[in-house]
Amino acid sequence: MEIVTERLFLRELKESDYEFFSTLETNELCLKYESDIMPSKEYIDKKFRDNLQDKYKTSRDRYRFMVVKLSSGELIGRIILWKIDESINEWEIGWDVHPDYWGKGYAPEATREVLKFAFTELGVHRVQALCNDANSSSEKVMIKVGMKKEGTIRGVRKLNNSWYGSHIYALLESDFMNNN
Repeated sequence: MEIVTERLFLRELKESDYEFFSTLETNELCLKYESDIMPSKEYIDKKFRDNLQDKYKTSRDRYRFMVVKLSSGELIGRIILWKIDESINEWEIGWDVHPDYWGKGYAPEATREVLKFAFTELGVHRVQALCNDANSSSEKVMIKVGMKKEGTIRGVRKLNNSWYGSHIYALLESDFMNNN
């Protein structure tokens, strides 16, 4: 599975991505809104192996795209799309971009194309995304790709002895098709 945008190449995870994968999993800036616990090497190893196996399943319920900068071939991030409710064909999307590439529009560019894949190739009805209510950068990505805010779950995540909420945004297939 491959997707090409104006500046990016999205492809499935492969063995040679381990070092970059591990960097995203342990980067303090990437973890800032997700966890205050640094993952162990054993955890990262298992997660990487499990992630590699997803592409070999005959019935896919998860897609992991590594985001590569076309001009240089550098890995700059990843996007994950996974099924959360089969009965209504609802999926969730999430992304990580290495901090060296923040603020350059890569997350919305890649996310738009994965949403297009979800709606046009997979026939998904609804895609949602969640972010920590303090993570304004991720919230901006959701808005830029056309997602609509559906609400905030209050006090659902504890980081560094403080409670945070999660904003929920979603995009329906009909909204996507009408705007693209």
